[in-house]
Amino acid sequence: MLRKLDLCLIFTKIKEAGYTSCQIYAERTNLLELEIYDKENRARHSESGGLSIELLRPNDDFPRVFRTNHFSTESVLKLLELPFSESEIKVQSMEPSTNSSMIGEKIRKLNLLVRKINLENSLSKPVFFWFQERRQIYEIAVSADEIKSGENEQGEFKVNVESSLKGKPLCFNTHFSTGMITELWKELDSLLPKIQRRIILGSTEQWPAPQGPIPVGWSATSMAKLLDCLIRGFEGDLVLKKFSYLSELESPLNFNFSVQEKDNEASARVDHEGYLRRPILIFDGQKPKGLATDSRLASRFSVAPTGHSRRESFEDLSTISFWHPVLHSSNTVGSVIEEMKEGLWVEEVEILELDVISGRVTLRFCQVNLVHQGEVGESVEPFSWTLSLVDLMRTMTHFSKETQTVGLFHTKQKQRILTEYTISAALSSHLDIPGSVPKSHYWG
Repeated sequence: MLRKLDLCLIFTKIKEAGYTSCQIYAERTNLLELEIYDKENRARHSESGGLSIELLRPNDDFPRVFRTNHFSTESVLKLLELPFSESEIKVQSMEPSTNSSMIGEKIRKLNLLVRKINLENSLSKPVFFWFQERRQIYEIAVSADEIKSGENEQGEFKVNVESSLKGKPLCFNTHFSTGMITELWKELDSLLPKIQRRIILGSTEQWPAPQGPIPVGWSATSMAKLLDCLIRGFEGDLVLKKFSYLSELESPLNFNFSVQEKDNEASARVDHEGYLRRPILIFDGQKPKGLATDSRLASRFSVAPTGHSRRESFEDLSTISFWHPVLHSSNTVGSVIEEMKEGLWVEEVEILELDVISGRVTLRFCQVNLVHQGEVGESVEPFSWTLSLVDLMRTMTHFSKETQTVGLFHTKQKQRILTEYTISAALSSHLDIPGSVPKSHYWG
């Protein structure tokens, strides 16, 4: 992309115009999106891209931002209103061609999968299926001498299911996100049996949630959602503005785990400003150790950028978010469920509300089961609970040796940002669950 531009001429003209700082960001995004409901099928394949140019003069507080979807030296110079003659331009741009050879085969496979889900389950009506895979390549130049490049994959699907097994209505959604397209298709291969299991479990009678301090096991997916809330407080821009609970947090944390950003040294990936994504230690279990920063924020803190500049598109201003935190703990067990003689197993939890400033979170326990002697039993009625996120994480004493990678989207500055977590199931030794029946109702 940027190699098709005459960067020497562009940067020379920018300097002559009195600008002291320039960043040129270019991207190309390939998108495949598919919706399937009953006999309706809507597929969309597109390729888009553009340039974002940020210029700064000595007395400017904020950079001037210019955007275009035309990849040519002439269009850039005209956009920036810089004088030039056509004879000065040495390089002309070439638009990349679209390769759609595999699109038809992917659509066929997805249609076949949805047809099997509809035929092999007791459904009230056909499922609604939404699928998207997105490949983005980007390049950054802050001078004519060097171009840094990166790439970003995102895959996601959602399935809305309405079933009626044994006359019991059940509605639920299945959602999966990942930063690797290959993992998306692996998850699709196991989607049918997972939906069937959810329907069977959901068709059983649901019991009231128990009261009192009881052990609670968290699935890896539930743990990822909780950690995602906790990690938001370590975004440097929120800390600087005192929009994070870290501003009032007292040490020691007394967590039985630590969290570190994944090491991407082997792939030498860069963020959306061109800085290497560093494997910083976020917290060690007792104290906060590192914040996510971009170049501007790092200069405010007088530290090196950590490589956490993120943007959904060239049309957006960059923001700060983590890429791939990894949870570590020395308190591991083979299976969290097998360690539980009694308690609750939380398969799915929904984040209803998060107050990053106070660190309080409202959870909806939407797929929960009783546990008896290391085995998952009866379903529990959904319930909600508002509590301190830090206090909740302190109750987690043991973690499964087996880890999973879970992708989660969150919205920041009107952008959908994907963060992946390598994480395991966890055990809270005792939680004072706000149930409606005594725990002796289920366990002696």
